[in-house]
Amino acid sequence: MRFEIYSREGRVEQIPEETSVTVGVFDGVHRGHQQLLSQMDGARLVVTLTAHPSFVLGRRESEYWLDDPEEHLRLLFEAGAKYVAVLPFTQEVARMTACETTRMLYSQLKMRNLLVGYDSRFGNKADDDFGRLPDLAAELGFTLQRGMPFTVDGEPISSSRIRQTLQEGRVEDTAVLLGRHYSLDGNVQHGRGVGHTLGFPTANIGLAQTRKMLPALGVYAVKVTSGQGPMARGIANLGAAPTFGIDKALLEVHLIDFDGDLYGQHTTVEFLHKLRDIRRFNSSEELQRQIQQDMMEARRWS
Repeated sequence: MRFEIYSREGRVEQIPEETSVTVGVFDGVHRGHQQLLSQMDGARLVVTLTAHPSFVLGRRESEYWLDDPEEHLRLLFEAGAKYVAVLPFTQEVARMTACETTRMLYSQLKMRNLLVGYDSRFGNKADDDFGRLPDLAAELGFTLQRGMPFTVDGEPISSSRIRQTLQEGRVEDTAVLLGRHYSLDGNVQHGRGVGHTLGFPTANIGLAQTRKMLPALGVYAVKVTSGQGPMARGIANLGAAPTFGIDKALLEVHLIDFDGDLYGQHTTVEFLHKLRDIRRFNSSEELQRQIQQDMMEARRWS
């Protein structure tokens, strides 16, 4: 079993120094993950998995993430990792015990310290030898450390807690737990031209390539950026467009005080606040008035 290992500069073939290692999915690299990494000394190496174990093992029907692969690496480095080792989580890996996994970390990653999250366990649960890790640490000569929890409102931060806030459209709470606004990325595509006829510059964001979980459907105050940097504030319609007879999920952003062309650009939409639910309007004029009201409200959140 081999890792793909990265530094901030790119792919590396071999670790050149002794490391302090922590292991997990780190979905979203939220504030709890950031706190865990801050407890590591030396050359911090994060082992992250390519799939949710619960999905691979059949305990979850779908695999929605809180970040995309490139974003995931970037966030881990921003949180303080010096190296990131990506491990494909397969059935073969799932069968490995905690001690077998740790021996692999020790031999391949020059591990001299292993930091385990406060509630974290790894390894085959059917052949559970996680409790033997202190003995293995003494045998191989590495130190074993248990991390401290990081709480908000008295409860530990977890990826499942963040998913709950997204499902309920509470994106301000999502931002508190993540340490940043939740966002979706995609290329701006040609849409139906409705935004132009209504008098509002509109960016239609393609979401087909994202693996990320969508927030609750609705209309949101958002901030829009592209590769060129901050671009505009706006309101995002995430969901169907019932006024125009469209029932599939779309991400349409009406831009505030923007004059330009975003077609073809890779664009990031940050969700600041849910303004309202999606509803059907009796006419395009009624929708236009509502968008104007939404934009006035969105300025308070941008």
